[in-house]
Amino acid sequence: MGRPALPRVRIGTDLAEVERVEELMLSQPGLKETVFTARELAYCHRRRRAGEHLAARWAAKEAVLKSLGTGMGPRMEWTDIEILNERGGRPRVRLYGEVDAVAQQLGIHHIEVSLTHNAGLAVAHAVLVCHAEQTEPADQADQAEGEEER
Repeated sequence: MGRPALPRVRIGTDLAEVERVEELMLSQPGLKETVFTARELAYCHRRRRAGEHLAARWAAKEAVLKSLGTGMGPRMEWTDIEILNERGGRPRVRLYGEVDAVAQQLGIHHIEVSLTHNAGLAVAHAVLVCHAEQTEPADQADQAEGEEER
């Protein structure tokens, strides 16, 4: 008798200094468009303290990359990760291009992201839920658990 495998979960966290992100955007023309999609920029610039919202999205993109275990890999673009908001304000993630391809290879079927900003800092957590691996026989699972305890 086998046990159904549980979904695998991968997490990533990042912290960004709002002032640093704002300075980077000012000092490097065109960087905003390299890092953020037009929809992200439009959303952030409609908010009071746009820099906090940009920094939170920067941190969210980093958190997603950390949860994938890749960092910014070859052929990946910052805009391959888009942080949008639902009507109620809840953030959600959309993946494109190479980042999406890596996520599909890992069997990721759902991504949750949480953003916050306060006192000049922005924090983001990303949780990626992967499809369960194939079921493993109960006796092998029990044996593996027993080996971990030794």
